[in-house]
Amino acid sequence: MIHSFSKFHPSKLLFLLSLLLCCKTSIGQKTASPVPYGVTPSERLLAWHELEFYGFIHFTINTFTDKEWGYGDESPTLFNPTHFDADQIVLSMKAAGMKAIILTAKHHDGFCLWPTKTTEHNITKSPWKNGKGDVVREISDACRRHGLKFGVYLSPWDRNNEHYATPHYVNTIFQNQLRELLTNYGPVFEVWFDGANGGDGYYGGKREERKIDRITYYNLDELWNVIRPLQPMACIFSDLGPEIRWVGNESGVAGETCWPTYTPKGREDINKPGLGQTRYEEGQFGTRDGKYWIPAECDVSIRPGWFYHESENNRVRSVENLVNLYFKSVGHGASMLLNIPPSRKGTVYPTDSITLAQMGNYLQRLYAVNYATTAKVKASAVRSSDKAFAPENVRDADRYSYWGTPDGVTTGEITLQFSKPTTFDVVRLRENIKLGVRSDDWEVWAQVKGQWQLFGKGTAIGASRLVKGPKVTAEAIKVSITKGKASICISDIGVFNSPELPKENLPVISRDEKGQVHIVGESKNASIVYEKNRNAISATSTPYQAPFLMSESGSVSAAFLNKDGSTSRISTVTFGILPQNWTLYKNQATQTTTDNKQLALDNNPKTVWLVDITSQGTDALILDTQKNQLVKGISYVPDPANGQGNITHYALYGSQNGNDWQLIQEGEFSNIEANPRPQRINIPKDKGQLRYLKLVPKRWVGTGHQVRIADLLLL
Repeated sequence: MIHSFSKFHPSKLLFLLSLLLCCKTSIGQKTASPVPYGVTPSERLLAWHELEFYGFIHFTINTFTDKEWGYGDESPTLFNPTHFDADQIVLSMKAAGMKAIILTAKHHDGFCLWPTKTTEHNITKSPWKNGKGDVVREISDACRRHGLKFGVYLSPWDRNNEHYATPHYVNTIFQNQLRELLTNYGPVFEVWFDGANGGDGYYGGKREERKIDRITYYNLDELWNVIRPLQPMACIFSDLGPEIRWVGNESGVAGETCWPTYTPKGREDINKPGLGQTRYEEGQFGTRDGKYWIPAECDVSIRPGWFYHESENNRVRSVENLVNLYFKSVGHGASMLLNIPPSRKGTVYPTDSITLAQMGNYLQRLYAVNYATTAKVKASAVRSSDKAFAPENVRDADRYSYWGTPDGVTTGEITLQFSKPTTFDVVRLRENIKLGVRSDDWEVWAQVKGQWQLFGKGTAIGASRLVKGPKVTAEAIKVSITKGKASICISDIGVFNSPELPKENLPVISRDEKGQVHIVGESKNASIVYEKNRNAISATSTPYQAPFLMSESGSVSAAFLNKDGSTSRISTVTFGILPQNWTLYKNQATQTTTDNKQLALDNNPKTVWLVDITSQGTDALILDTQKNQLVKGISYVPDPANGQGNITHYALYGSQNGNDWQLIQEGEFSNIEANPRPQRINIPKDKGQLRYLKLVPKRWVGTGHQVRIADLLLL
């Protein structure tokens, strides 16, 4: 059909043409997105941020030697998980809500959990599956079957390899181990490098100390270039990045303000990301306007140790504790990396798996209903009428759609009005991190019965910020950005009502100075039962009725017994031999001591004996038990609150008369700087009949002249 414009008056025709031109111009001139502020994350880091909560598996020779760090001289024949079940391990961790798993393929002892061609110290020399097994293969396959991403931990330190600290190890052996892991086991989301590098070992049968410069030795640029072509979506973790940084503790907690941007300071002469020793406080908090996008990862174990120890079966974290850590890691913009150590059977221990299921149930119920999705939204300023910047974008499930303000508008507020009063206690905030970290200070307000009251405030939002407050019933919430560096780009505001946590009500066990064991606690319609030197509790366990004497060493386990025969979780406390008129002093010749020595014998880790050391490796701490007796071991309890001065290397001697000393053992307290847990030294039967013990601190954390002893227990 042919249209004719001849019937229109020229002025009308001109008006129509102008109108058409204006429409085309308005359509073509779409409002520009904000310019990104500062550094921004790569595509692989964006994918990593979306995981938030994932798991660690520490499983190797140490599982069978009851150690945290192997020395490198352990026989591969010790590794034999007779009931290994990769599906049970992976499904237990998936039940907690984890989205990925990192497997310790090689720890510091050098034993490789896959049939590597780089060393004989590997799984093919073990009896498990007649040397035909491959733990890396089974875990990676199970992750794929069950929809979890897979990552690998490869320790740069190798206490078994004869070439460690030479160019051949780092340029050939270590790099080839990386190539094997990154070539043969499918996609890898994260490659994890530990910060422990160099020290005592069994290097090719030579017991010696080898030191390296952990920043320059590994040829980091070349090492990263090994990873990139093989696994382009794998993020690299180490103390200082280059992509994910250590938060600076093994407690699972990020700083209240935790920036994903970071300027690492490990060595002033090499100021770039890589293996090194992070400054702890900076790892926790990051750097506002840092040079690199290196977010924090919070690693923590579900047990006191990183590897499975039978003695810790009743020391598994409660779901309440894990949820608290979740809010202090994921809730502070970092990630939560929770370690689950399989048992010697090769499965997740029942207590651990039950707790993981409870954790997953909590998270599922927490996020089941987002009350923000149906709220009416209003903002103080909007970049334009373009829907790309609409305030309503904060309600959807897209992490990268956002409410945006005009350039230069760095403060403002957005209000979500509920259709009826709504009860909640968690508010989630997110920025569109593709555009950088733009906002600094924020506040969340709740409107309760027409009055605005402060719900929470802080600094830094980034990928995710969880604001946990008291339960309130409000008609609306208001998020105010009170300080910022660039225009606002808030991508998500979620409003949730957290479910009730399982009540953790356990009996409390203590022993007084006379040796009387007390067990206290109240539970409705339940009684207390206990066992001595046995971790299990049942309906046939001894009912607790009154304090009982226990002057010898051993453990006491207790739980609440319900009328139906079920029990609560079990609490267990280990006691040493009861100190009766014992004396503890520094150096036999002078018998120098102070009244504070008793702080090391009071079975209270919160009280600490500080000892001045004037001669490293010579000054000794001597304990006189007043009589010859059989001692099976000693437990050194470091200061859990202050690591400076905790003993890392020691020599232990025994004597019956205080003059003739016999060396019992010398060695290290593994990983005590990052994880100050009690350390046990076993004493052989042929050396255990003694009156005196002498502990010589050879090295300790820090450069000061004091060592710290929270407790010394004789077992």
